[in-house]
Amino acid sequence: MDDLKKAYELLGLPENASREEVERAFEIVLRKSRSRQTDAEDANEAGESEYEQKLRAYKTIIGYEDRNKIEEASRQRFKKWGKFAGTAEKIDDFFRIYKTRVIIGVIAVIAVIVGITALVNYREEQKRLAALPPVDLSVMFVGNYASDENQGGDEGLEQFMTAQFPEWKRIELTLTYVPSQSESMTQVDMAYQQKAFALLATERPDVYILDQGTFDWLANSGVFENLDSLAASDLKPLLQEDNIIKGRAEEDTEDHVYGIKVTDSPMAKELPLFMQDMIITIRSGGENRDKALHFIERYLESEAAAQ
Repeated sequence: MDDLKKAYELLGLPENASREEVERAFEIVLRKSRSRQTDAEDANEAGESEYEQKLRAYKTIIGYEDRNKIEEASRQRFKKWGKFAGTAEKIDDFFRIYKTRVIIGVIAVIAVIVGITALVNYREEQKRLAALPPVDLSVMFVGNYASDENQGGDEGLEQFMTAQFPEWKRIELTLTYVPSQSESMTQVDMAYQQKAFALLATERPDVYILDQGTFDWLANSGVFENLDSLAASDLKPLLQEDNIIKGRAEEDTEDHVYGIKVTDSPMAKELPLFMQDMIITIRSGGENRDKALHFIERYLESEAAAQ
């Protein structure tokens, strides 16, 4: 406060002088300084000229007033906190000064929590999968299919289909949506197609279930087993002309049986599944070929019994 008092005295002003009076006093100092060639003769013992002394005094006063304004604005801002205003102001100052560090710290904590949660969920999922019985048959739906959410969604569909085969403990099921084939496909539709094709290249289910459009699209992919021999032997007593779906793989010179249509089978109609067609194909080189054949036979038997 002594420095502030001296600053006012140096400018020839009372301590209650207004901001305008301080500005006018310093303007006079500036005009005098410009009218002189040098201030060397006015230098004090510290080597400061009169102008330098008064400039420092001006800065002292202005700095003090600016700080007072900021402090008053802060007091008004935190006034609503009542007796906790001081604490609220300190917290605000802390976050203002250390805001970046706080944000980085919060992000780091969130990342750790997310990582730990993901690890825990992964371990729980691994425990759940380990506790499940071995897979008797893996089935992939590829096409314009959707499970009924009111009956448990994909998991409910998997359980319902497994229940159709009491001799089995588990059918593993995957639904891969592909929109109906048309000439006016959007970029989103094409993205679904690309995803489906990638899954066909990487996943190895025992059985594919397709609608007619998807079958036509994938018939030449080479992933389906040629069913000519089965259609002429094991499946022949159960087949009608409408059940046989033919296609031509890339290496074929003529059409062959690659799919068995079971859309009209009561077992298919009972499934909690929205569908148009249900064509069963067997993956070429699949691990559970005998069970895949049994799967087809059961649906065909259901259809034959209903006729």
